[in-house]
Amino acid sequence: MTRILSILAATNFSLEARHAAERVAMLAKTTAIQRGTLLHVLEKPQTNLWKQSIGVSGKDGQDIIDDVSHSLARLAEDIRKHTAFTLEPQVRVGNPADVIVQVAENFDLLVIGAGIQQSARGLTIGPTSRRLLKKSRPPLLLVKCKPDMTYKRVLVAVDFSEKSREALSLCGLIAPEALIYTVHIFETVFERKMLSAGLREETLRKYRIRTHLEAEAQMTRFMESAGLDTRRHIRFIESGHAAKKLLEITNKWGHDLIIVGRHGKSRIEQLLFGSVTKHLIARSQCDVLVME
Repeated sequence: MTRILSILAATNFSLEARHAAERVAMLAKTTAIQRGTLLHVLEKPQTNLWKQSIGVSGKDGQDIIDDVSHSLARLAEDIRKHTAFTLEPQVRVGNPADVIVQVAENFDLLVIGAGIQQSARGLTIGPTSRRLLKKSRPPLLLVKCKPDMTYKRVLVAVDFSEKSREALSLCGLIAPEALIYTVHIFETVFERKMLSAGLREETLRKYRIRTHLEAEAQMTRFMESAGLDTRRHIRFIESGHAAKKLLEITNKWGHDLIIVGRHGKSRIEQLLFGSVTKHLIARSQCDVLVME
């Protein structure tokens, strides 16, 4: 991706969703955005309970759409007054995730509130965010924080693939002045088998060192081939569980954005990366940008 010309912000009128729309307006200051749209999707099942939840009890059909359209227009106008950026309000009817995916096909970037929920297992992302994470064609920015300034410290998780190059390229577009932490987490996949086989600790230590040196060499080649400005890039190579390590790094250095891939290169990595991405979104203290 060489430019971001259009951004879609989807809102459910929550505080997180408002922050997402405000982040779009802030991104307009650092990108060449020519079109911004603020989308709200009304679900079809218009039960009395549903009507009460959005404050339109006793109304039907077009009256509800008109009321929501007015609310959306007021939100867009309020954001324009505070940011000087105009978002075009748009109301659709249907399943929120499906409609957002369909509309987002015509945009370069999709921005939503992260939709974090408390469950029996702890913090998790909501059902709409999960579906968008799986189906969205353009990169998906999940906003968790009120945007007080442009992104200044960005963590980009890399696996040395072409998708990692694209992630760094996108980072340069949305955070052109940020300090970028290029991070690779590797797992010593054979260590458990070596431990169960009763190998000595010295043998394991040598294995860890060799694996780390190989990752260092890959990182050097990757950064050189990508033509990265080393003055703006800090490199990290760590071993261990990817989500845990990424959270440790971002909590220590105070990143305001994490950029991560939706999938890994192999089928097994796809499963692992999907789990890592959801864990990061739920547990991180900053915004998360997810790429294909």
